[in-house]
Amino acid sequence: MDNKRIYFGAIKKENLKQKKDSINSIGSSGGGDEENQAEFLPFSKHTKRSQEQHQKVLDEYERKKRAKQVIVPTIDNLVKLKLRELLEPIILFGEKPEHRRSRLREILIERNIIDGTPLLISNKKEQEEQEQLEGSDEENFLTEGTEELKTARINISIYSLKKSQQRLLHLKKQREIELSIQKENDNLKNQFEEKQQKRIQKKLRLHQQLENDNMNIDEEEDDDDDDDGDDGDDLNMMVKIKTEFEKDMEYTVKELKNYYSSVSQIGDDRPLSMGVFSPDGKNVAIGSWSGVSKVWSVSGQKKQILAGHSQRVSCIAYHPLSGIDGNHTKNLVNIATTSADSTCKLWPLLNNDNNNNNNNNNDNEEEDNDATVSIETQPILSLEGHSDVVNRCSFHPCGRYITTSSNDKSWRLWDLESGGKCLLDQEGHSDGVMGISIQSDGSLLATGSQDGLVRIWDLRSGRPILYFQGHSKQVISVDWSPNGYQLASSSEDNTVVIWDIRKKEQSCQILAHNSIVSCVKFQKQSTQTNNNNNNSSPGCVNYLATCSFDGKIKTWSPNTWSPLATFEGHSSKVTSIDLTNSKILSTSFDKTWKIWSNDN
Repeated sequence: MDNKRIYFGAIKKENLKQKKDSINSIGSSGGGDEENQAEFLPFSKHTKRSQEQHQKVLDEYERKKRAKQVIVPTIDNLVKLKLRELLEPIILFGEKPEHRRSRLREILIERNIIDGTPLLISNKKEQEEQEQLEGSDEENFLTEGTEELKTARINISIYSLKKSQQRLLHLKKQREIELSIQKENDNLKNQFEEKQQKRIQKKLRLHQQLENDNMNIDEEEDDDDDDDGDDGDDLNMMVKIKTEFEKDMEYTVKELKNYYSSVSQIGDDRPLSMGVFSPDGKNVAIGSWSGVSKVWSVSGQKKQILAGHSQRVSCIAYHPLSGIDGNHTKNLVNIATTSADSTCKLWPLLNNDNNNNNNNNNDNEEEDNDATVSIETQPILSLEGHSDVVNRCSFHPCGRYITTSSNDKSWRLWDLESGGKCLLDQEGHSDGVMGISIQSDGSLLATGSQDGLVRIWDLRSGRPILYFQGHSKQVISVDWSPNGYQLASSSEDNTVVIWDIRKKEQSCQILAHNSIVSCVKFQKQSTQTNNNNNNSSPGCVNYLATCSFDGKIKTWSPNTWSPLATFEGHSSKVTSIDLTNSKILSTSFDKTWKIWSNDN
């Protein structure tokens, strides 16, 4: 009997000793000590190979686990900077940026370094975080204003009180009319329901009489004829009485669906940045990237050239009283333009209608637009003070003041009657201020910034009263609704947001376009319509219009914010829009401006 035993693997020494003693005791009668001793052999090659592979798998798992925790820069310059800090070769022959980043990751894993950010960058981040913590402890500060600013705020307060009173009275009358019509509609509905109930009861009684008394068919037909005679009255009761707004809305929707590009002109040799209608709706002013602005008639005739900026024109705006009561002289401000040259220039508007009339007497009616009367004009004033690009400007409704927004993170209030003196230099955004708009009453001002915020400022006190946060990217354009309590903002995130300052919250978010929404505008009543008082023309429903870099122009309902109509005609990005009661103006990167209307 062979008493030798082979043991593989690890065995406790105590158990081995006990087993060895038992083997010796069993084999003491017939065999020597050498025969009864247990024999121990190493693992087989296959087992060792399996153990090594298992250990490699564990090591690879640990390495991947550490690799996930390692922070590696994504910018190639930062990767090179970190390799330089680690005294490693910065660039290997034929090495691509992605391979260089993988090499840095392996080096960080080998050296057990978790953060691969270069020390210079990490130190800067720590300094910025420390500055933010120190800045968070700071409080709002107030700067003592001048007497001119105090006078301006008093004037704005007086003006806004009158305008707001008129607006509220108008809204109150409209509301009373709507309530009376709604009450009348409810009465008609109740009358219709009562008559329907009586008819049902009458038919039930007739049915019972037919079953009980077997009435003649002729009498039944007579009853049916009587019932049919009342159908006309019932239909009249079912017709809902519409309010003036509902009638105007139906007319506007019908007209918008028939809009087409009635006028299309090449405005400049460079892309067009912005275009606006004059307050009377007879002219348009177009700004371009060449630094030159031009005034055109709505029929497409060039009338005036405004050349004075050294860089692209970023915004153009008409004075609210421009063209009214013969406001066409060399000394009166009619147009304002802002530019990337950090200035805002104010221009007169010359009345060259007489020259145009003489020119129209010629038999050749198909003259080139460059041959029409166009006078080059010099600016009246140049507002200087911003240290960066002036993005937008907006006249106060009273006409005496103008506001400008800039990439220097501020907006300014200027007094035109004092020679363009800067009354207020207001900060408040953490990045450049893009859009700026003044409420129709003249009391509130809205600004949209590259920091994604929309702020509301009180011009009567100079304080920021509200701020809205809802856009994920920079805010490009803002505009007030004529109702005074709704504000629209467009953003680089392709959305338009409607804000309600009464509720201090977002009212609606519109997924408007497939690209950057470059401009947003509400329809407003033109001065021409106000002066004519034509009862046959429809009222202004204050619908919303947007344009985008996707080349489209869209209109939206002012109540439900549902789409009304879409216009496509530009071959490139649409940069701006403006509205009147019956027209839409658009400018584009394709160097053309178009008027959309239904002339028929």
